[in-house]
Amino acid sequence: MLDAEDIDGAGTVARIRRLSHSYKKVTALEAIDLDIPAGATVGLIGPDGVGKSTLLSLLAGARKLQAGELTVLGSKLSVRDERRRVGPRIAYMPQGL
Repeated sequence: MLDAEDIDGAGTVARIRRLSHSYKKVTALEAIDLDIPAGATVGLIGPDGVGKSTLLSLLAGARKLQAGELTVLGSKLSVRDERRRVGPRIAYMPQGL
């Protein structure tokens, strides 16, 4: 259940700004901007290798943020204490487990 402080003034539960992530020489995400609205079902659709799993792992706080800003449920995931506070409220099951 979302609390009022989890949703920002624009009605989003996640705000992504200039998010980039690379694996050595491979860029998985480059300067992504995205707002995920509260109360909506959102899907990520695309072929293998376009960064869907990378984005989800970053949103869940399971992967370290390399570049950009990422706020989920009112917490900045670049701040360790905020990431630890919000982590138990995020369900994430990566493929292969």
